[in-house]
Amino acid sequence: MGDWFRLLMQFLHVFAAVLWIGGGFYTLIVQVPALMAAPPAARGPVLGQIAPRQINYILRVAEITLVTGILNLFATGRIQQFLSPFSQSWTVILGAGILLAFGLYGLVRATVVPATYRLLSLGPKAAGGDAAAAAEMAAIIERLKRMGRIQLVLGSLIILAMITARLS
Repeated sequence: MGDWFRLLMQFLHVFAAVLWIGGGFYTLIVQVPALMAAPPAARGPVLGQIAPRQINYILRVAEITLVTGILNLFATGRIQQFLSPFSQSWTVILGAGILLAFGLYGLVRATVVPATYRLLSLGPKAAGGDAAAAAEMAAIIERLKRMGRIQLVLGSLIILAMITARLS
């Protein structure tokens, strides 16, 4: 049973991490440009359908990644190595990966989620001709794009840490 649990945790951890970081790449590279290319009148209804689902998706796969990562420490028996920090390069790399992953999750919760819901609340006002709402929406979209790029850099570093830790 121990080997099956370890294998399951490792699979779920890596799979969820790929979905989490890959979802960020897809959003920034495909979804946002496609949405911005749509006529302004069409953006609101589409965004209203996509954004809540996307936020829920990203948060759930991030949470699965974090939980299975911690369970993986116990399943592999590496928690003992991790509890003696700096004894191996593995613990430093893994520690950095864990801090980056929890930091990225906190960053998304603190910035992306509220900005996205603010964007959704401004949509009907901007569609009704409110120039201030439209200007605020444009600023939020730019902020979300910037946060997306930051997420991709952090996500890439997390994946690099995952790969490096497994090879050390």
